[in-house]
Amino acid sequence: MRMRRLFASELRTYPGRVAGAALACAITAAGVGACALMFTGVSLPSFPEHSVAADQAGDARDLLSLLLSMLLMCAVVVIGSTISLWTGQRLGQFAVLRALGVTAGRLRAMVALDVVSLALVSAAVGAAVGMVPLARAGRRLLVKRQLFPEAATLPASDQTWWIAIAVCLTTAGVGVLAAWASVLAAGRVSPGRLLKDAELSVASSRSRARGATGLFMIGVLCAPLLFVMAFMNLPMTVRGAMAPGLALVVIPTLAVLAPWIVPVLVRPACWTMCLLDRRVGRIAAAGLRSTPARTTAMAVPVLLAVGIAASLLGTGATMGRAIDRQTSEGLRADAVVTAEPGTRLPVTPRTFPGGRATALVATEVTAPPTSYDDQPAATRAWGVDGAPLAEVVDLKVREGRLSALRDGTFAAGAMQAEGHHWRIGQKVRLTLADGARRTLTLAAVYERDLAFPEFVIPRATALGHTPSPYADQTLLTGQTRSWPPQRGQKFASRTEYLADFNPRNPADDLASRLIVAVVAGYALLAAANTCSLAQRDRRAQRAHLRALGLSRFQMLRCVLYEAFGATAVGVGLAAITAVACLVPLSIVLGAGAVPGFDVPWTVGVLAAAALAVAVPSVMTAHPLSGVQEQFARRTT
Repeated sequence: MRMRRLFASELRTYPGRVAGAALACAITAAGVGACALMFTGVSLPSFPEHSVAADQAGDARDLLSLLLSMLLMCAVVVIGSTISLWTGQRLGQFAVLRALGVTAGRLRAMVALDVVSLALVSAAVGAAVGMVPLARAGRRLLVKRQLFPEAATLPASDQTWWIAIAVCLTTAGVGVLAAWASVLAAGRVSPGRLLKDAELSVASSRSRARGATGLFMIGVLCAPLLFVMAFMNLPMTVRGAMAPGLALVVIPTLAVLAPWIVPVLVRPACWTMCLLDRRVGRIAAAGLRSTPARTTAMAVPVLLAVGIAASLLGTGATMGRAIDRQTSEGLRADAVVTAEPGTRLPVTPRTFPGGRATALVATEVTAPPTSYDDQPAATRAWGVDGAPLAEVVDLKVREGRLSALRDGTFAAGAMQAEGHHWRIGQKVRLTLADGARRTLTLAAVYERDLAFPEFVIPRATALGHTPSPYADQTLLTGQTRSWPPQRGQKFASRTEYLADFNPRNPADDLASRLIVAVVAGYALLAAANTCSLAQRDRRAQRAHLRALGLSRFQMLRCVLYEAFGATAVGVGLAAITAVACLVPLSIVLGAGAVPGFDVPWTVGVLAAAALAVAVPSVMTAHPLSGVQEQFARRTT
């Protein structure tokens, strides 16, 4: 009971400290609960197979499951850093309790109980206030973007209650798990050391257990995923999907190893500040160097926001660059004819003087199952004979001859051939568009299968096994200006087609940016909360600096330098994440060692991160206050 009174007095005396950790738990519960409600709502109803609603439901489940995993990962890192900072600000209380005879075990139990109580109450408030409204708003947005079936609704009230209870318990569990280092370290340090340095942050010290955990995560999680993505014979799309997964394990690993990495990244930031402002910059640099726990707590949310934005959007940009490169290098035709929306191209194109038209029949082929895909989906394919295809498209044949593509044979991309271990001349049983199974002989293996279809079958086979066949494109060679214009068709020269070519699916870009917006928004709210919390125990230092002669605007620069220095550290950690995830992917895709980035979104998230760190720091620090006001705040 007396320990409960201590926590109650903490609430009354330092409400700002508790509010920071409570806000992180409440936001987590609201966001995770909203995603869980939408995921449950789209998973319960059954839709007709291969219908539009079924496809939308599958897309929604994939999107929400990825968003849930990212939010939970962010929650562990954000709540951990916030509660660790809050625990570090209570070390003075712990020192007195240890000096009065409280055992280390009892002190740990008290801290754990405080974390559980705070997380449960805050999660309950966040779930009650924000879970259902956020879920409704998210459903409306996804339905508008055709990423959520309109017939699917949110769960009933009884299911919502159970989901809310599960979310509250999960948030409390995440809070205890994330703060476990603080709980253990609270009783590990001697009373004399605590009383000597009340601002000591034991949660971010270089403990052997923390270092071993970080090395274990590198060896068991990061390295195997990196090896599989870079060296295993997997389809390029699978490798591209693994890059965000690699980011999900690299970011927590960097957060665990932050006590070793942050001091290294702080040094260039401190040198820059000292060069820009010899007096104030040296003071801000000393603040960053002397309190690595505070610097880490401010940098981790920036790592989450910028790291996820750069990695997730950079994966799409890198894939898009590789597709664009293969398209520009592989297209030999002088002009391309495509269908206007709502129309289809005929499978037999018109003839025109001085040139030749090659129709690429749109069809589908389903490959046999493999160990990593026991239920393969139908894959886009072209129906065209080998000799005409070789005149208009260079698929970069690696084995066999494309001219050998005729009835009873097929050509496959390197991804499919390597994944199934096919060899030239091997007979393969494929499922065609009408469901018929045909045994075809592999005639050629080509490398440009990221931009072009993964299968090419003879024209006669495609026409005989494709219901209502039509042409995907009609490629023209020769005197293309004599091509007769036709209604419902769009004619473009090779240069015009490549200039307007969009290598990415707009729906995929929308989903990625939606995830980045949600996760970055959550991380930046946590950044604002953490920076405000980090400035509350600097009041005595600011008061003494003002008394020693620092002017109001010098104090303002000092606060901003420290905020931007912490942001630079977070950006450095995010750069490590992007390099680890995107450079191997770019090399594997053949796009070079420099990956692609979604520059507008990445720069926007970076600017938002700088504001989210700087503005709350300035508002909490009150650097423009007078000396007397600073000393008055020191006691509140």
